[in-house]
Amino acid sequence: MTQQDQGHAAEAAEQALSPSAPGLPPESVAPIDLPQVAPAGSTSTRWLLLVGTGSALAFATLTAAVVRHAGPVTSVDIQLHFWALTNRDTTTVTIARALTWGGATVVTLPALAVIGALASPSGRPLRSRIGSGVLLAGVASLGVYLGLMVNAAVGGVRPLVQDWAGTAGGPTFPSGHTTAATIFAASLVWALAHRVHTPAARIALGVGAAAYAVVVGLTRVWLGVHWPSDVVGGWLFGIAWGALAAAAVITLRRHRPRRS
Repeated sequence: MTQQDQGHAAEAAEQALSPSAPGLPPESVAPIDLPQVAPAGSTSTRWLLLVGTGSALAFATLTAAVVRHAGPVTSVDIQLHFWALTNRDTTTVTIARALTWGGATVVTLPALAVIGALASPSGRPLRSRIGSGVLLAGVASLGVYLGLMVNAAVGGVRPLVQDWAGTAGGPTFPSGHTTAATIFAASLVWALAHRVHTPAARIALGVGAAAYAVVVGLTRVWLGVHWPSDVVGGWLFGIAWGALAAAAVITLRRHRPRRS
């Protein structure tokens, strides 16, 4: 191939890879934002699948133990429950009652809709921003709903009512407040991850989200309305749903590029 032929081939390749339509000036078509079309990715998707699958398997194992009333699980539940009862006081109960609202769906789901809209990349139209918020809250809502279905299927008896220092209702496993708080925390990280650009900020975001879910779960034990295994089950289910849902959405976006 001559040098002239090589030049023509290079020019043809450049035109084929150009984000603008053939025959039109570059400014006539908006450039494609490749990071949004295919989020960084296959490595992060593999990690999400690994974490999600591992958490789902751990949740299934714990669920089987709870259904069978396995001795070790029941023993730990009773010991930690009575430890909480003997160590709580009026002040800590008041604090727990306030913090436990962090797992109420009337708080978490509307908050996700707002956060998803505000965290949407700048420059996008209002309708697109609202759609991002609805998507984030919708995925979380589906996870919470599935958690409630598992809760109804497994059942489980709560601690004695006289041990309660807060309100509760329905079956006990997994904890609904803990599940909602964990899904909220995972969704928060998912929505804000692209907004933080330093390792320290990302670590702080992850630690803060994890602390949120942990604290809400602990309040359920402290208030005496859930067994510790209920809370662990809520954490595992929430992590599994958050990771697998994020991996699914990223994969769908990668295979359905957004139009310019």
